[in-house]
Amino acid sequence: MRSLILHVDKFATKLIEESKWPKGIIPEVKKSSKEEMKKCLVVFFCVENGDTKKQVEEMYKEILKTAEEVNTKKLLISPFVHLSNNIAKPKIAKQLYEFLMSKFIDSDFTVKSSHFGYHKSLLLDIKGHPGSFRYREFY
Repeated sequence: MRSLILHVDKFATKLIEESKWPKGIIPEVKKSSKEEMKKCLVVFFCVENGDTKKQVEEMYKEILKTAEEVNTKKLLISPFVHLSNNIAKPKIAKQLYEFLMSKFIDSDFTVKSSHFGYHKSLLLDIKGHPGSFRYREFY
């Protein structure tokens, strides 16, 4: 599992169309056509072949650590298949995405997500402090 964690002033995304790739992908039910969040952590992540809940747990710990370091309780979680060329089957990726989202239920975080299985436009205004960009791999 790979992730890119960004501390941002602003994140905005707009759904363009359902993805047809990889084969077998089933986009999640559309909650809204766009999402926006200010002063938050954006967590782009990609589920790879062989990933399990263990990798999600490790990424979850990294998210908590980073959120504490940058002093935020606002998260935007975004599946981002473009971080790897060794991607998991869509069904597994969606299950692990849903597992990650479930980790924040009843937490003190405000959490939004960028829809699974869609092509989207993207706007990022990333802070420039040390640690505002973090790439991590979890094995």
